[in-house]
Amino acid sequence: MSHYEQRLENDLNSIRSGISGLGQTVHTGLSNAIEALLKGNRELSYQTILGDHPVNRKVDDLNLECHRFIAKHLPSAGHLRFISSSLRTIILLERLGDYAATISKEASHLDTEVGGAFRHDLQVMAYNALEMLASSVKAHEDQDDVLAMETSRVAKKVDREYLLAYSDLVAPEMVDLHRKDLFARLNIINLIERVSDQSKNLCEEVVFTKTGKTKQRRPFRLLFLDKKDDGATQIAVALCRKFYSDRIVGNSAGLTPASALQAELVELCATKGLDLSGLDPSNFVVSDTSWKSNDVFICIDSTIEEFMPKVPFGCSVLNWATPKGVDMPGLFHFMADRVSSVVLLVRGDGNEGAHSE
Repeated sequence: MSHYEQRLENDLNSIRSGISGLGQTVHTGLSNAIEALLKGNRELSYQTILGDHPVNRKVDDLNLECHRFIAKHLPSAGHLRFISSSLRTIILLERLGDYAATISKEASHLDTEVGGAFRHDLQVMAYNALEMLASSVKAHEDQDDVLAMETSRVAKKVDREYLLAYSDLVAPEMVDLHRKDLFARLNIINLIERVSDQSKNLCEEVVFTKTGKTKQRRPFRLLFLDKKDDGATQIAVALCRKFYSDRIVGNSAGLTPASALQAELVELCATKGLDLSGLDPSNFVVSDTSWKSNDVFICIDSTIEEFMPKVPFGCSVLNWATPKGVDMPGLFHFMADRVSSVVLLVRGDGNEGAHSE
């Protein structure tokens, strides 16, 4: 190994060990925050809050070290991936340190101790989230992409435990709990769930550094709604299938669906090379809750209230009014422009986030 290669490797190892040490410090802070919460130990809470200041200083030092590495070595390929990933990892570890401080602040101001079913579910949730963090830090230290992928799967378990803890908060026995303490508990379990999310993000950084592979976003789900589902909605779905299937899943439904697609529509789509196979007017059925999995409901010449009593949490609604008296070719161009705009908004042009050696 040449002198230059040895210096480069030493600098890489310094950054890697620095991030590992920061991760262990953050893990200790979060463990102390949970212990202080469960034991009602205000002194430990205060120590954890103050312990966030050294974490912030270490973050600044590591950021500077990474930028010095870039200026010194002008990295490319795998080394560049490692440094860019390290900069993101440092940020997420800083956030985890903030979570420990915030949990401790909430714990130090609770008027009633954490108990009952909520205490048990919080404890299980925190244990698994902290195990995730420890494994993700270990995966980063060893650059073990297999361990990283295995660790990522635990996030779903923590999500289920979050729902259990949340259900405890809305149970009848919580009715006498002071509002301040109730919101503090909600904030705490939100932060613990975020520990799991950030640990998963760290695992994804390890996979990216080792393989160059980035997390693939799930396709965005659009549901096009109108009266008969035999024209504009079908154009939208056909466009999604042909041009945006890597980013978008489009489906459609109608209030009182027609018996068949408009003949003029079928003829036009054939000339445009759009495949309508398997597409037929469908009825929107409120009792079939599968529609709740969509991200956006697009109402064409209709309103969302005609279809559902309440929009699911986290979903969005768009209202499109087609031009009056428009013919089928005009309707096609109108829908093509609108569909293109919404795809660009929610999923970009398909080239964003691409990485190459």
